[in-house]
Amino acid sequence: MKNQKERVFEEIYSSHKDRIYRLCKGFVKDEDQAKDLFQEILIKIWRHLDAFREESQISTWIYRIAYNTAITFSTKEKKQEERKSEMPAEFQWSDSDYPHSEMDQQIQLLYQAINELPELDRIIATLLLENSSYRAIAEISGISENYVAVKVNRIKTSLSKKLNPQTHGN
Repeated sequence: MKNQKERVFEEIYSSHKDRIYRLCKGFVKDEDQAKDLFQEILIKIWRHLDAFREESQISTWIYRIAYNTAITFSTKEKKQEERKSEMPAEFQWSDSDYPHSEMDQQIQLLYQAINELPELDRIIATLLLENSSYRAIAEISGISENYVAVKVNRIKTSLSKKLNPQTHGN
């Protein structure tokens, strides 16, 4: 028989797994890294579930954990990439060597463009794609709602330029 913590975690997992995974895809470049990050986030949610004090919505709490974990993970991955670049070229893999998901090409292009944004912009864009409110994004990212609105406009402009360079004179 499951205890209360297991039941709550199952509910969190079933209702938030897709959103968390898409957040992971917004932070890392390949499927394996996204899966690793996803597992790391779930482990942290499990470990800290007893500490949730219901001072905010559980979804905000979950995404705050996911955001902080993704930033830490992303930093580790960048360091690993730097070490990888020290390796002779014949031992390095290119992006084409990694398996790709069967995600629609337009969506893949969007996530690639999001992946090129600065970290805070990536999290905001990913949360927007999940239909998070500006208030929730502000709580998760630690910035004001007004600044979220400013960042959203800048992100939209940046993504538009990346995805439609011919219409922006690039």
